[in-house]
Amino acid sequence: MSGLKAHFNENPVTPPVERVGDPIDHFGGTYEPPKEEHNEPAEPIPFSRPSTPTPAHDQLAFVGLGEMGKRMASNLAKHLASEGQPPLMVYNRKEDGIQKFLKYATEHEVPESSYKVVTDLEEIGRTADLVVTSLAGDEAVEAVYAQLFQGQETQKGTGDGIKPGGRGRTTIFVDTSTIYPTTAGKLEDLARSAPHRVFLSCPVFGVPRAAETADLILAISGDYFAKKHAAHALVPAIGRKVMDLGSNVERAMSFKLVGNALELGFIELLAECFTLCDQSGVGSDKLVELIKDQHKSPALIRYADRITKNKFNSEGGFNLGGGITDARNIRQLAESHNVPMPTMDVAQQHMLSARAHGGDTMDWTALVGGQRIAAGLKPFAGRVRLEKYEE
Repeated sequence: MSGLKAHFNENPVTPPVERVGDPIDHFGGTYEPPKEEHNEPAEPIPFSRPSTPTPAHDQLAFVGLGEMGKRMASNLAKHLASEGQPPLMVYNRKEDGIQKFLKYATEHEVPESSYKVVTDLEEIGRTADLVVTSLAGDEAVEAVYAQLFQGQETQKGTGDGIKPGGRGRTTIFVDTSTIYPTTAGKLEDLARSAPHRVFLSCPVFGVPRAAETADLILAISGDYFAKKHAAHALVPAIGRKVMDLGSNVERAMSFKLVGNALELGFIELLAECFTLCDQSGVGSDKLVELIKDQHKSPALIRYADRITKNKFNSEGGFNLGGGITDARNIRQLAESHNVPMPTMDVAQQHMLSARAHGGDTMDWTALVGGQRIAAGLKPFAGRVRLEKYEE
């Protein structure tokens, strides 16, 4: 753990739990408290539709067209077109990402008139009213937002944007990336350093296949009235539900890391149990049958299928490189709060071993390779009964 704090603030401590929905009055208007629970199904959006201030999204933009981003952007573009809104501005730092987005959009019948490729980040910051970002890691997020904010500072006042109490144009920046909580706090501080802009944390839960069908869950935190606008702009366009994590932008990112820790813990436990099943002669197929009959969890069944069949192509899933980064951030967060998480320690070591033998583009269920190596087996042998690993 000696080098983990190199990219983050010293002593990154998330503030105490707050009442969800507490507003910070940047936008003005009347605060609407959350509805009381009556044992009814939760609403997909925990905010009423904005009335004051009035939403007038002249222009939306999407930055970052990776495996998640290209799917979310495509769905958002189609939704905007169906609502008669202007074309979605799309941007990616690398040209190959643009080409992959265009290919994906064509294959999924996204009208060309529903989006516009932009090559200048500052133009997006200057002209868009709501900017959604989906980027790979803290460094990329900080670099992109530096340019977006620089562009926003050159606005000439054209377009209505979000008009809080008639005080003028405000740009909402919504980051769906998975970053360390204190990085989100830093970006909010930068956003507050200039007028008429606000930053929201909004990490998403779900794999690329879920993004393709707009089946994501969004965890959002930040300015209350900005959240209302963002939530109604993004659901059901790119997701099926919004979870409100309060006004502190670090909280949604902390929640995202905890959620990813849960998924990684499932995979680590499955890796250990399947390896034991094969080594003890029980057979992993019996454990798969038990999982299907007793737990009926689509996620567990999906992970089990990948592990037992050695299906480690990350298409439609989450890759090993991202899993290693998440494990590092999870352990960093846990250490800052004095919370031991030994399962994360073991999972990270297994992922590092798997990466050494197969690279970091495999699905993160490939961490089973590290467990197999520890058990004296070949990491990715495609057999029911695994072979001993020998020189």
